[in-house]
Amino acid sequence: MNPRLGIRMALLGVRMARAGGRESAVRLALMTVGVAIGVPLVLLAVAAVPILQSHVDRLAWHRTTAASPPTAPDRALWLAVTDRYDGHDIIRVHVAALGARPPVPPGVTRLPGPGEKLVSPALAELLRAVPDDQLDNRFPGRVAGDIGPDGLLMPDELVAIVGHTPDQMRAMQGATEISGIEQPDAGLDLALIWGVFFGMIAVLVIGPVVVFVAMTARVGGPRRELRFAAARLAGATRLQTAVLAATETALAAVAGTLLGWLTFVLLRPAVASQVTLGHGMPVFVEDVRVPLAALLVVLLGVPLVAVGTTLVALRPVQLTPLGVRHRGRRRPPGLWRLAPILGGLLGVWYSTTLSRAETVTTSTPQQIATQVLSTLSALSILVGFFLAGAWVCMWVSRGMARLSRSVTSLMVARRIAADPYSTFRMVGGAAIAVYVATTLGFVAAANGQPGRSDNQTLFGAGRPVLDPGVVAVHVRGATDAEVAPLMSDGVVVVRLAADDRLVVSCQDLARVTDLGCPLPVYREGFFGGQDYLRLEDLFTLPTPDASSADLIFQPSALAEPGPEAGGLPVQTLLVPTDGTAAAQERVRTLAAGTVPLSRSRTSDDLAVGPLLDVTALAGVLPYAMVFVLVLTACSLTVSVITGVLERRRAFAALRASGVSLGQLRRVVLLETGAPLAITVLFGVGLATLQSLATIRPDDWILPGVEFVAGLGGGVLAAFTVSLIALPFMNAATRLDTVRYE
Repeated sequence: MNPRLGIRMALLGVRMARAGGRESAVRLALMTVGVAIGVPLVLLAVAAVPILQSHVDRLAWHRTTAASPPTAPDRALWLAVTDRYDGHDIIRVHVAALGARPPVPPGVTRLPGPGEKLVSPALAELLRAVPDDQLDNRFPGRVAGDIGPDGLLMPDELVAIVGHTPDQMRAMQGATEISGIEQPDAGLDLALIWGVFFGMIAVLVIGPVVVFVAMTARVGGPRRELRFAAARLAGATRLQTAVLAATETALAAVAGTLLGWLTFVLLRPAVASQVTLGHGMPVFVEDVRVPLAALLVVLLGVPLVAVGTTLVALRPVQLTPLGVRHRGRRRPPGLWRLAPILGGLLGVWYSTTLSRAETVTTSTPQQIATQVLSTLSALSILVGFFLAGAWVCMWVSRGMARLSRSVTSLMVARRIAADPYSTFRMVGGAAIAVYVATTLGFVAAANGQPGRSDNQTLFGAGRPVLDPGVVAVHVRGATDAEVAPLMSDGVVVVRLAADDRLVVSCQDLARVTDLGCPLPVYREGFFGGQDYLRLEDLFTLPTPDASSADLIFQPSALAEPGPEAGGLPVQTLLVPTDGTAAAQERVRTLAAGTVPLSRSRTSDDLAVGPLLDVTALAGVLPYAMVFVLVLTACSLTVSVITGVLERRRAFAALRASGVSLGQLRRVVLLETGAPLAITVLFGVGLATLQSLATIRPDDWILPGVEFVAGLGGGVLAAFTVSLIALPFMNAATRLDTVRYE
């Protein structure tokens, strides 16, 4: 088609859309709203991996070691420790410059000198409000400046960089000499781990949007066919007619896409306030972003998808000049429509198995192939759902015909059997939306359990071993002289023997923990082994890294002290207090000043997850479920209205022949409600199978009663909303609607 002629046809399409009256305005508004609701959630799914990657990049300088590449001409002494205060992590970094130009962390312009410290804004505010013996004494020196946003994981992070002399640093156990600050890199490839998950979420979200746009495009279909038939009589080709049909959808899709993008921009602060990544603090608003390439794909792809679905859904507009079209009975859907679902489930299971087995270190072709396979498998399941829906509706009609006891139900069964494809188009948007919501519900159930850590999930060790009020100070092999200021009556000393064995008296340990004698020993399949795992979790020290996969220390066994125990180095001190928060924080502060390398834990600290709990993003999933339920109501309402409008003449003829208005309304209720109920159950079952294929068996758990009740109530509410079309049955089936030709 000539480009100039194409532009003219598009302009004519705009004029026809404007001249379409109230139906056209409603159709445009519905499509715009549907796309505007879907685009922000798609952008959020696309932004999830950049949020995680930004977090890892901001965390990079905390991973600085002696092996970090040089970033400055001179060197520095370095000791970084992760501590806790009032349930929050505190990063304290002890430094000493070994020249005029030492390596400098991001967010600051220089290293603090001896007697100085640089603190984050949140920590500076906290230091002014808390007594010195509970917090400030952990960071000796005066505050000489702030740490900027570039050096923080999140706005409320608690970080302090403490300056010392080189001699003071060399006397600190664990201090290392560095030549550079660790820089952000792709070493921790979160995109390959979580890109699969959030890619699947984006695919699942697009599905209900596509169905909703397809259904809204059918509103007022018969009248639009008359207009397009007139255009064909005037000489328009099939391609030109397609341009006319697509122009209206393109206008609404572009407007909805721009409105959705603007909504995403406005919602970024709210999204950032909800994403905590396991720290209990919101991330930076700047980190909630969509890469330019992905943003262009969404902003350009959504209108193209909307136009494509319109062309597919409006195939009847491709009329002959006289509007004559042979309508034969379509073949019943075959069993082959389940093949994409089976293939997708196998692909998801296989790709998930591969991703768990792969070592996540670098971006390898195998890992990229795994991600592509997983995304394509999820897409295959969604496409299979579209295809299998008509097959399910066909069996619904057969079941209703066999069980039918009234004329109304028999009419509905014959109607569905005649065209199960149209029936599924009516309820497909709701069924797919429920499938998406159920899938997200399984993810939230598996990943959103309060206080869940990996060890607790795998072994069921869900409660801390320390008695309340006891502070475990890990001094990592210090001498008795170094820990002398921490010694007092009631302190239990745990010493370190060869082969990472811990030596401690069972009776002493029982005074500060909930364990009894003898010392627990781990044996596979033995219930008492869980006590050993909880005790092991107390003494295990993870690195302050982006994950807890690498450990500084993990005990190999527990043993009673022997004659030589007094000469062993001290690994941990278990210090009882009066149980108040102030007393526990004073012990922590004294430990930080006595042994700068020390880390402290309480029973409350043991009840929380690892430093970076990426599954905390599951907190956003309830908002996604609200979205799909809204689309359920909108899609179902539009489908019922469209069904009444498309068959108003047939309904009027039935009413004129003696069928009561109540029977006609029951026909609409049955042909919507019965397929809806069965296809919704089909979607729930499919989501359950998909969750079993993607979630570890130890992590898999049924969604809570609240979720099931909310989902069922949402579907029922959506069905109730869709019944607003029934009052219009009287006006739509008046006797003057019957035309005699």
